[in-house]
Amino acid sequence: MSARRRKPPSLRNPELPSPEFRPKDVSVPDPGSFRDPASRVVIDGDKVVRLLDARGLEGWRALSATKFFRTAVAEGRLIESVEVDPPDGSAAALTHPLLDFISYPYEWTFSMLRDAALLQLDLLEGALGAGLTIKDATPYNVQFVAGRPVFIDLGSFEAYRQGEPWIGYRQFTRQFLFPLLLRAWAGVPFQPWLRGDPEGPTAEHMAKLLPAGKRFNTSALLHVRLQARMESRMGDRSVRRELGEAGFTADLILANVRKLKKLVASLEWDGADQGWSTYVECSHVTRDRATKGEFLETAMDRLGSRRVVDLGANDGHFSRIAAAKGALAIAVDSHEPVLDALYRSGPGPGLAIALADLANPSPSQGWAGQERPSLMERARPDLVIAYGLIHHLIYGASIPPREVVRWLSSFGCPVLVEFVSPADEMVVKLVGNKLPHELHPGGEESDFRALLDRPFATIAEQSLGEGTRVLFALEPRRNG
Repeated sequence: MSARRRKPPSLRNPELPSPEFRPKDVSVPDPGSFRDPASRVVIDGDKVVRLLDARGLEGWRALSATKFFRTAVAEGRLIESVEVDPPDGSAAALTHPLLDFISYPYEWTFSMLRDAALLQLDLLEGALGAGLTIKDATPYNVQFVAGRPVFIDLGSFEAYRQGEPWIGYRQFTRQFLFPLLLRAWAGVPFQPWLRGDPEGPTAEHMAKLLPAGKRFNTSALLHVRLQARMESRMGDRSVRRELGEAGFTADLILANVRKLKKLVASLEWDGADQGWSTYVECSHVTRDRATKGEFLETAMDRLGSRRVVDLGANDGHFSRIAAAKGALAIAVDSHEPVLDALYRSGPGPGLAIALADLANPSPSQGWAGQERPSLMERARPDLVIAYGLIHHLIYGASIPPREVVRWLSSFGCPVLVEFVSPADEMVVKLVGNKLPHELHPGGEESDFRALLDRPFATIAEQSLGEGTRVLFALEPRRNG
């Protein structure tokens, strides 16, 4: 599987303000933007504003004057921005497009993280050629727009100072390279690690996790074992100062970056091509797809939905239908191979991807529990699709039916849900190793209808297949 470029995305930027725009309310800082004192993002109504201090302004002036910057923006690799009048206390202000959906690295598939890593390296290589550098190397500076990674933190660029090493190298290995190696070389999912520790595994951690057949690989020796020994030997000493005193050059950084690009581009994951092959073998999937699609389109026409979250999206079939009708569709699933295949197929405008276990979705976390808002806070749906999902929660994850309905109602918006009776062939498989007393009561259709009746009004329903499945279109009751 080779990394490949796609056509530049549309950034969906209908109204970048004119340079005369002046931010009015800078009291709403983005909760994930505070670590760089030179550059801070705030939300001004429906606009995103990046506030720069004098050092940040110096970096912006150096970046914006280059052909590299203009080309990268035109190619869709850097986010478009406009300099506007700054508010008091700031040296400069930039406005960026307000992106439809923000995702985090622990919600990305293998190919998404790999493409984001290649973007980071490509931009660093181009920046060095323009006399610039990128002072950090975190995947949180990348977002996916129209199915392609886009670098959004223009405050990360600054003029390169002769003798300065690549300060972001260690961060790149921990948050990009080592997670990719975990998946490609050890077969270990990186998402739980990045969710538990956003800084990523250290070189010492990675050295212990290397498979025996990779321990003496040239790349492992250079980027893992050598770095682990240096970390152990250097301790708290200033590696940055010592490398600078040793006469570090931009050419050395370029050589390292090019080696890393070759390594990252070569990484493959065996599971990436598994797709949803086992799921598609189920007879009801292809049998009921057309009916489910028509049910979705009818509901969207009635509701005028603009933000659709497709829970248990599988290969994204219904997400694509929602996107084709002009909505932002967020395809959420816990099965990485199917989402990776969806990403590699080129989802295009209007379709976003988030890898998540819906029995344990991404919570709010980071500094003060607010730095990284929860998945559902970021999704903000006005329609939820829950096709082929809730029986997996009820019978697979042992979530009581009452709690599942309570969860669906917590979105505060219309829901399309597929009920699956205990007699359905899929449920029979799910409960094959469980005794009757190990199952939650309330699994019959009459029970489910009773649970729905308080929080929801049923506006439409449709029987499927052999009568063991029913689609419900639900709207929240005002007193629900």
